Amino acid sequence: MQNMKEEDALYALGAMLAPALQRVGERCERGRTLEKWGLKPHRPDPRTSMALDDGDGYDRKIPEGLSGTVMFPIMNATDALASADILITAAAKKRPFNHHTASFLALCRTAVECSAQAIWVMSPVERDVRRARAAGLAKVGTEHARDYHDNAIQAHDQKLRVLPDVNYKQSQHRLKFHKEEIATLDALDQENGRKYTDLVRKAANWIEENPPAHATETQNVHIPTLSKQQYRLCSSFIHGHSWPTDLIGGGPSGMFSMMADAINTALIYTESAVCLYEAQSTDPDSTRTNYYPEELQPTIDTWRALYAAEV
Repeated sequence: MQNMKEEDALYALGAMLAPALQRVGERCERGRTLEKWGLKPHRPDPRTSMALDDGDGYDRKIPEGLSGTVMFPIMNATDALASADILITAAAKKRPFNHHTASFLALCRTAVECSAQAIWVMSPVERDVRRARAAGLAKVGTEHARDYHDNAIQAHDQKLRVLPDVNYKQSQHRLKFHKEEIATLDALDQENGRKYTDLVRKAANWIEENPPAHATETQNVHIPTLSKQQYRLCSSFIHGHSWPTDLIGGGPSGMFSMMADAINTALIYTESAVCLYEAQSTDPDSTRTNYYPEELQPTIDTWRALYAAEV
């Protein structure tokens, strides 16, 4: 117990001497407040903009409907932020301290990329555009599922990886099912959602044009420039590139600054995705429990007005 107290004191001292480390911790805690939303998301309330997006049987034309197509990426983003906080909390208890910067930045990229997909789909004010984007994004995921089961069947047939009979039959069933889903999607208007770099850029442009009311840190910051730099930086660690280490000057302080900027960008994207989802899916008169932080409410209220004409 005494050692734990010493470790806590040493880490607190380190945070005082390196303000960027303190910012990392504070921003990770803020990201963790979205975890409950990711664990308890909700489908759209009746008569909301998103409920109408899924109306007229549209929710049966694309897998999981439009609401599910945007919900699941946001859930992944909130989980990435929660994992970043778990990692930093564990780092504070270890000796020697190891913040696993590469993994931390990979989690930040996950949050950015997943949130960007959802923002890209939800942001247009025209319902037909939102539906076309949801169909395009859904097709990408469905094609991945089709290819997975197709590969599994081929590997089994070639005796490269033999499956139990029940799994083999399941893959045959799923392959047929996903092919039928793709055929249904191909009958719909679609907007291409294949290039994640473009989705990150387009989401940043929308946030720049519609600054979140709750996020004071976005003031005097050009979000598209910030996101472009941070997405490239975080992606470099995903791909195992070493060049970002040249940016770390002054020892650990430079590393902590890099982490602080990355988690800040991840927060901007993920909070924006949650706010946009809630703005389009929540009836303000609903008595349902909201699992997002209260601080997000001003942004949700502001953005809800953007889609009022679609209700």
